[in-house]
Amino acid sequence: MRKPVIKLAKVYVVNVEDPGDYYFRPEGVLFVDEKGNHTLYAHDSRHNFLKAAVQKFPWEELTEGVSFREHTVRLIDLTSQMDELFFLLVDEMPDMLQRLYDGSPRQYFFLEKYLEQNRQH
Repeated sequence: MRKPVIKLAKVYVVNVEDPGDYYFRPEGVLFVDEKGNHTLYAHDSRHNFLKAAVQKFPWEELTEGVSFREHTVRLIDLTSQMDELFFLLVDEMPDMLQRLYDGSPRQYFFLEKYLEQNRQH
């Protein structure tokens, strides 16, 4: 039996501005599929914080930026850029993560763990 093809509806980078700082930095990558399920890739120490922020606010507010636990969290929509390079299938998430990491390893260092796990499988 064939595995069902599930498309991604959105691809976001989760940017965070720490209290007293003036710069946003990427701390997570969020995939939302056509059924509304989401998958978050982030550093272990920030995963629960980012997950709580994503679950608390509507997508529209998150794309504008929200204040959460004294931080500002904002989603940056990468869907159109990824759509130019991929078919936006759930099975392509590791390739998308690799693309982001290759483009800026210092900013996306938190993806190293996931990419290493993917290479081992």
